[in-house]
Amino acid sequence: MLGYGIGYIGQGSTYNFMGTYFVVFLTNCAGLSPTLASAIASVGLFAEVIAGMIVGNLSDNCTSPMGKRRPFILAAAIAMPVIMILAMRTIHASTPVMFAYYLALSICFRLTFSTFEIPNNAFGAEIAKGYDERTRLRTASRAFSIMGNALGYVMPLWILDIFPGNQETGWQTIGVIIALFCLGSWLASFSLTKKNSVVGEKKEKKKGNVIRDILENYFQLCKLRTMRLLIIYKTAFSCAFAVFNIGTIYYLQYSLGLDNRYSSYMYLLTIVVFILMTPLANKMALTMGKANQQMTTMAVSAVIGFGVFFMAPRSVIGAAIYVVGFAVMQTSFWQLSSSIFYDIVEVDEYVNDKRREGDVMSLVSVLGTLITAVIVQLFGILFDRSGFNPALKTQPDSAVAFLNTAYILVPSICFVIGFAALKVFPINRKTFGSLINALKFRREGKDYSQYMDDVEKLL
Repeated sequence: MLGYGIGYIGQGSTYNFMGTYFVVFLTNCAGLSPTLASAIASVGLFAEVIAGMIVGNLSDNCTSPMGKRRPFILAAAIAMPVIMILAMRTIHASTPVMFAYYLALSICFRLTFSTFEIPNNAFGAEIAKGYDERTRLRTASRAFSIMGNALGYVMPLWILDIFPGNQETGWQTIGVIIALFCLGSWLASFSLTKKNSVVGEKKEKKKGNVIRDILENYFQLCKLRTMRLLIIYKTAFSCAFAVFNIGTIYYLQYSLGLDNRYSSYMYLLTIVVFILMTPLANKMALTMGKANQQMTTMAVSAVIGFGVFFMAPRSVIGAAIYVVGFAVMQTSFWQLSSSIFYDIVEVDEYVNDKRREGDVMSLVSVLGTLITAVIVQLFGILFDRSGFNPALKTQPDSAVAFLNTAYILVPSICFVIGFAALKVFPINRKTFGSLINALKFRREGKDYSQYMDDVEKLL
């Protein structure tokens, strides 16, 4: 758990920092328009879609003596620090040159992040085999991820306040700090998981188109009813999280009028909720099941969001309540969603006689990234059209109204959709246990008809 979980310090810090602040850096420091800044972020995300498709499949078929997943973790650990330092460097050039520079780094960041994220996620399904064991592994990982979240969310605002008259130095300092923590955590994870690595079997290479094979695997996975329901759940959360992540700093500064110091308090509140909610989410999941825990927190977060939007959209207290509600869902999702998707591996094995941890997790990642790319681009375009001007301290009412709707109402609607999908999701402790026994008996050539009532619910 230590070896696997410690890598999430780097994962949480890089992912949340870039998702929350990269567009802000591009508009408020580099001087690009919201449309161009969101385009840079979106193209990088689209590149991650392609990388995610490929790297998951490559890790499934990797035969390195270091294991199927660990070589990818090592490669990402070497590349990511360099990218973070360069991405937070302010260059003074024409708009086309700046656009090309930051676009290239946005793409490199997303390619490198996929190289770590998807094989590492798939690694968890190999380390933990049991229904509840997977929950415990992800809970331990979440504890380290919260440390990364604090670095990615809170630390940047504190650093910017240290350099109030020199944003360029502030952002560059932030990039160096994130780079160092990422390097240390990913190298530690690579080293400490050596005994857990699974070495892939060498098979005769088949000639064929890799992308076509990946798409065929995705098609087979999407034919599984359980996977289709989880796709709706993942899509709903990804849409909500993308809007929340990119909109938070703009909402706090322009809708509520908070400066960096007070905005950092909102992020600190988020971290406190993460810390308090992590053991509670673990206990809830072990008691009521992972899917039921997610369904419950989605419902609670949706109710809170609707209440704040219709009663107190421009209140600091209302915003704090909304942030707490979203943080409850956010930390629960990152803690348990991968564990829920891990259980699809055995459904796939039963139906298609294949174990495809990498393809399962890459499909999930590709889906989330694609949704995020679209949302980020739409946010930038609509924010521009709403009348936003980064040179103004007080934004027009149209821009504030857009922020309130995008930041609070849209995520709440998404959570209702995710709740509906989980309501009919059939995998629980009982049905998963029957599936594992059915697979075991089938391998041994024994009769497993006594488990078919539960197994058929999954199909």
